Amino acid sequence: MNDLMIRFPFGPNEHSRLREVREVLGEEKNQDPVLQQIVERVRNLFDSPTALVSVVESDHQWFLARVGIDLEAMPRDYSICSRTIMSDAPLILPDAREHKEFSGHPAVAMEPHIRFYAGAPIVLSSGFRVGSLCAVDVDPHDPPSDETVDALVDLANDVADHLEALHAKRNAGKRGNRAQIASEAQFEFLSLVGHELRTPLTILLGNARLLQTRVPGAVEKRMVKAIESSGAHLHQLIEHIIRYSNLDSGERKLADDSISCLDLLNSAALPVMPISNAVGRQIEVRCAEDVKTIFADAEQMTLALSCLIINSVKHGRGTIEVAAKLAEDQTLRLVVYDHGDGLPEDQLERADQPFTIGEDIDTRNTGGLGLGLPLAKKIAQLHGGALLTGKQDKRSLVELRLPGWRCQRDPS
Repeated sequence: MNDLMIRFPFGPNEHSRLREVREVLGEEKNQDPVLQQIVERVRNLFDSPTALVSVVESDHQWFLARVGIDLEAMPRDYSICSRTIMSDAPLILPDAREHKEFSGHPAVAMEPHIRFYAGAPIVLSSGFRVGSLCAVDVDPHDPPSDETVDALVDLANDVADHLEALHAKRNAGKRGNRAQIASEAQFEFLSLVGHELRTPLTILLGNARLLQTRVPGAVEKRMVKAIESSGAHLHQLIEHIIRYSNLDSGERKLADDSISCLDLLNSAALPVMPISNAVGRQIEVRCAEDVKTIFADAEQMTLALSCLIINSVKHGRGTIEVAAKLAEDQTLRLVVYDHGDGLPEDQLERADQPFTIGEDIDTRNTGGLGLGLPLAKKIAQLHGGALLTGKQDKRSLVELRLPGWRCQRDPS
């Protein structure tokens, strides 16, 4: 393959980034006087003939403002700005032809034979980098001072603020689809990371289990056991990340079926019992007489209850009771009781936000990613229910409140 035939890079959130570009900028491609003033300042700042506000699209980049160039757009293959938006840091190339990565770039090796490039990404409040504010020259320059680069970054921030203001004006102050775009981008990333980690971790766990049967000494066995336990914990965290991202993106559908109430509660409680026993906490399960069978996705509901039980083990006190009952309003309640202080109301409100742990990360006494409550809440909502907290008979409770039809009464 010819060395000049290189492709532009793009990040794992490229799909969402492009949606943000189109949401914020819309169809507006006129030369904006505010942005035009900014590119004039950049040209003077770097003493370069050309300065641009570029917007990087899927297969091309176009210019919201420009000086020293007649083109309105160019293929993305020729765009150095495609590299600039891969990082929040500015990209400075005093002589691109002397740079290992860029010497073969089409815009450097062919027309227009760019030698000098200084670009700062245009970063919106959502964190998406939609383009670049840059200075360009066909002659090399001396490296710019830190003060000059800082000034370029400040001007790029001014461009971002101006684009945000134009979007707000067009949408009467509303954010439009931007919150949804940002949320989807987060879960794209979480799912990607989770799947990338899953395979090597599975190999690690498999080899650790093989080693357990082969190492001779007691000390070595304990070391291998510690590796396996840590790996299993990490595997559980990764699975939670993947499940949460799938639930939030709508990719997970319910596999509803009839489940014995006691089987459901036990399947959630039994795996947690070794953890609770280690800290002197008992777990008891109880199904009310009129709750024999539950119609739900067994795997997801077990996961939701396990999250609530683990939360109680970490943050509660005394005996933990896991109960199922029909309330007076005929809703099905799957409840976890303990004798602790219960969940603060604001923490339950933050259950929409994964990785919110409710404590200072440097001083907290318990571990975890803050995914337990968000997972439980998403699963409850997927079943047409809600996650609620409260007090009853001097005990704290967290419950999955589900529609009454999910309780299948005994015909007798």
